[in-house]
Amino acid sequence: MKRALTTLLTGVVVGSTLLVTAGPAAAQTEPALPRERLVAEVAPAVTYVQTRATGWVREKGTGREIGTVRLTGTCSGVLVSNDGHVATAGHCVDAADLTDALRRRLAGDVATSPGATGTAAQYEAFILARYDIGGPAPGSPVQRDVTVVRADASGPEQRLEARVVDSLPNERGDVALLDVDGENLPAAVLAPAGDPTPGTPVTAVGYPADRDRVMDPSRDPSWKDGTVSSVQTRDGVPFVEVTADMAPGMSGGPAVDARGRVVGLNSMGIGDSGAFNFLAPTATLRSMLERNGVRTEPGPVDLRYRAGLDALAAGENADAMVAFADVTRLRPDHAQAAKQLTAAQQAYAADGDAGERRTRTLLLVGGGVGLLVLLSGGALTTVLLVRRSRRRTVPTGAFPTTGPVGSFPPAGFPAGHPSGPFPTAGPVAPFATPPWGTVPAPRPEESPVVQRTPEDR
Repeated sequence: MKRALTTLLTGVVVGSTLLVTAGPAAAQTEPALPRERLVAEVAPAVTYVQTRATGWVREKGTGREIGTVRLTGTCSGVLVSNDGHVATAGHCVDAADLTDALRRRLAGDVATSPGATGTAAQYEAFILARYDIGGPAPGSPVQRDVTVVRADASGPEQRLEARVVDSLPNERGDVALLDVDGENLPAAVLAPAGDPTPGTPVTAVGYPADRDRVMDPSRDPSWKDGTVSSVQTRDGVPFVEVTADMAPGMSGGPAVDARGRVVGLNSMGIGDSGAFNFLAPTATLRSMLERNGVRTEPGPVDLRYRAGLDALAAGENADAMVAFADVTRLRPDHAQAAKQLTAAQQAYAADGDAGERRTRTLLLVGGGVGLLVLLSGGALTTVLLVRRSRRRTVPTGAFPTTGPVGSFPPAGFPAGHPSGPFPTAGPVAPFATPPWGTVPAPRPEESPVVQRTPEDR
C-alpha cells in the first residue's frame, strides 16, 4: 500500500477552495444606519483574498521528497488601517491550517484515484503517520502566496501582493493580519471593546465561493443579515455565534453592527446545514493589532469620505460634493467616493442645498426683521418729532409780536441748540423756550429799556 500511495503522491497538483464560513456580531448603542448608508460606509474597506499554498511531501525519517501538493483558496478580508493592513481569518493564511488543508486535500484526491482501497479519512491518517508536508527546504513551513484584491477599487482589478504579518490558527482565535503596499487606503471602523449581546443585529460581508463559481465575476460582496445568538468559547478562546447565513469564501470578511463598525471576522460554520455560524470577535483582532503596533485611527481619506456621507444624508449637497471631490483627488481609485459624488451632484441639481436654503431663509428673515425695525424706528422718530414740535410751539401771546423783542442775543441761540441759528433779519417766528428759562411778557409799567447799538438798526 505504501508503494501505491507513493506513486499516487508523486507529482500530484491539487486545486481547491479553502473552506470558509462566517458570522457577525454587533453592539448597538446608537441609531442604526439606513441600509444604503451602511453599505456605503463599509464597502470601500472590503477585500478579496486569494491564497496559493504549496506543500512538499517528504517521507518521515529519510526526508525523501516524493511530490508536491498545491491548493488555491479564496477568502474575504477588510482593511483596518490606512497604510495597508488587512484583517482576515487565520485559517485562510496560517501555515499550520494550510498544512492541514493540504493533507486533507491530498487524502481526498488519493481516495478518489483509480485503485484506491481506503476512505479519505484512512488515507489522511496514513499520510499524517508516514509523511511530512512542508516548504521547499526540509523543516520549513509550506509556501504561501497571498494576494489581496480591493473590492471597491475602480478601473482594472488591483491585485496587491500581501505579506503575512501575524496569524492565529482556527482553534486559537482564527485571525490573521496581512500587509500590502499603499497609503491613504480606506479602512473600516472597529467597534468598541466588549462582546456583543444576544439579539444584537449584525451583517456579515464577504465573497461566497459558490456564488462566484456560478455567477459572472463581481466585485460586489454579499451582505447577510442576522443577530447574535450567543457568545461561546473553544478551548477558552471566545467565538460569537450568529444567525446570519454564511458560505465558504466569506471567511475573514467583516461582520458589522448597525452602525457599520466591525464587531468580528467571519470564521467558521458547524454542521452541513450551516445552522451554526461563528465569528472571531473584535477583541481577538485588537490584541493582534496592538501586538504588531498597528494604528487604526482614520486618515484623511476616511475623514473626508464620512464627512461627505454625513453631508449628503443631511441634504448639504454642496458640502458633500466638495468632500467627495477631495477623496477622489487623494484616491482616484475610490469607487464609492466617485459613486457618491455623482449622487451628490444629482441631488444638488434636483433639490439644491439645505445649507443654502437655510442661509436664504435667514437672510430673508433677517431682512424682514431689519425692515420692520427700520419702519418701527421711523415711525417712532416721527412721533417723537411731532411731540417735540408740540412742546416747542408757544401759545399766542406768550411774546409780543410788535415792539421791542426783548433782550435776546442778536447772534442767535447758543451752540448746540436744537432750533439752529436764529434769523438776523425779517419777522421773528414763534420759537421754543430758550434753555436759560422763560422770559415773561413785559407789563406796561415795566417796559424794558433797550440799549441799541448801530448793528441793531
